Amino acid sequence: MEYLLHTILHFLVGVSITYILFNKDFLSKKKRTILFLFGGLSAVSPDVTKFFGDLFGHSIISVPLFGLLFALSFRKLIKDFSFLKTWITFSTTVLIGHIFIDYIGNGVAFLYPFKKNEFDFHIISSIDLIIIITLLLSVIICFFNRKGKTVILIGTIIICSYFSILSISKVQLERTLKSKYDVQEVTLLLTYPSKFGWWAFQIRTDEVWVNGYSPIYNTKVHIESEREIGS
Repeated sequence: MEYLLHTILHFLVGVSITYILFNKDFLSKKKRTILFLFGGLSAVSPDVTKFFGDLFGHSIISVPLFGLLFALSFRKLIKDFSFLKTWITFSTTVLIGHIFIDYIGNGVAFLYPFKKNEFDFHIISSIDLIIIITLLLSVIICFFNRKGKTVILIGTIIICSYFSILSISKVQLERTLKSKYDVQEVTLLLTYPSKFGWWAFQIRTDEVWVNGYSPIYNTKVHIESEREIGS
């Protein structure tokens, strides 16, 4: 269930990004359906290589390749845009709709195969319902409305604002923790989403290992456990 919801998240972000970048209201419901399917599927497509035990789909190198694949297929059905614009649009959709979403989620090895380690700026859970519900509503309204581009744009702006709030909150919390435990002594610092509206954190210095949580709306730190290293 969790994987399905995470896939839906990618799909909805992909639909929104594609619709905004093409910057056109499609009067035909058939064309809107095609656009939604291609936009959503392009954002989901990098996960295909995972089924074969490979991370190439999550590499920056794969972005223009997936974009090219979807651009060629899309233009067989809809030729309203130039090939270059179509290619750039789907490449950007793959980049934002999947690579970026994974980067701010559980992490992504976007430098694969040069580096296999994952990078992340963990601010959302894999099934963030705020994103899913907001974009789902805007996509549904857009699908049944010939002039739905504005609705998609509003939904996307709301989500971007949400990302900004989370990013600022995360950075402020990490600064607070580094200040509290002396940045020179911190050897590990992890902050990530916990229950709704809260961060969880782990911090390690040469002397202690601390686990705790903090609300998103301020930097008040609640210690859950603290133990001395080696004890």
